[in-house]
Amino acid sequence: MRRAGVYAIAWSHGAMHAYLVLLPALAPLIKAEVGGYAILGLLISLVFLFYGWGSLPVGIMADRSQKRLMIAASMLLCGSSSLLIAIANSLPLLGAGLILLGLGASLYHPPGYAAIALYTTETRGRYMGIQGLGGLVGMALSYITATSIGSMMGWRIPFLLWGLVGIAMGIMDLLLISEPEGGAQGDEGHREWISLSVGVRRLIIVFAIIILSGALWSGVSSFLLAYISEVKGVQLLIAGGLSTISYTVGSIAQLIGGELSDRIGRRIVILIGFAAYSLLLFTLTKAPGSLPLMLLLLILLGFSFYLTQSPINALLGDVSPRRTVGATYGFNFAVKYGIGSFTPALAGYLTARYSMDYAFYLFSLISLAAFLLSLLIGEES
Repeated sequence: MRRAGVYAIAWSHGAMHAYLVLLPALAPLIKAEVGGYAILGLLISLVFLFYGWGSLPVGIMADRSQKRLMIAASMLLCGSSSLLIAIANSLPLLGAGLILLGLGASLYHPPGYAAIALYTTETRGRYMGIQGLGGLVGMALSYITATSIGSMMGWRIPFLLWGLVGIAMGIMDLLLISEPEGGAQGDEGHREWISLSVGVRRLIIVFAIIILSGALWSGVSSFLLAYISEVKGVQLLIAGGLSTISYTVGSIAQLIGGELSDRIGRRIVILIGFAAYSLLLFTLTKAPGSLPLMLLLLILLGFSFYLTQSPINALLGDVSPRRTVGATYGFNFAVKYGIGSFTPALAGYLTARYSMDYAFYLFSLISLAAFLLSLLIGEES
């Protein structure tokens, strides 16, 4: 039952991210109805506002409530709010539906990652890889279904269909997920902070790396397609296909990174990933815009960045006390998507002031900083 629960949690992760992709994916179809991109942008920000900062109180709740119930509640609320959005006939009602969607999404990460962290120690990285894979697959499915079905049947139908998916997922979670115990096998003593000063120091370093990782995710994902198209001269449709390939490779890297981190250690995998990502981002700025070279670079970029994500999430479970693991993951996602969201604005300024190359110089430096901080993590004792 535990393995079935892991897959249920992973697919719920995918569904949760699918809801976050729906509105941006359907933006061209929705903009006229809501009054243009300015209002649409505010609505999207509204979702992410409640999604990101909602993780803080949810993390505290996750340590005091049944995690399986919170994961199921996330799916049920996301599904119900998606149905509300599908039938909304006014801007206030649409806004209310999107706020509920953001709140529903915020309910997932802290209990979901805490449950995975508590299930086991020896294969924690592998479980985090499965979790990450679910999220990326969900985004891909959402983008494909939203654009194809929405263009044929209107933007409301994808919200309607994903609403039904969310309700079904919530019921499945209640049936399949077993509540993890307060600790995991092999977790005795070692995962508690034997030395408080050492534990706090490691946790601060890990959170600093997480903030930089979030800054890279928000910045690069916001500018990569535009950079390949406008600076490297690749046709927009092809650039979109290359970007999709990059994220597809990233889903495989999630699994490989998690597995390797269990075998050779979190630190070495994180170091390799950020070092390669920094070098590849800088190489991208100097490379000619030939299609085969762009394809190779984007494959390597997707692989190197997502190679780091499962080890980071597993490491956070390693250094967090068992009794507060939910709060730890709640704080993690709040700072990752809150503080880490500054890079698109800064990259936009550098692009307007100088050129988009300077935005990617910035991203390369951020990845280098994450690499240097990773040197300070220290080996597991």
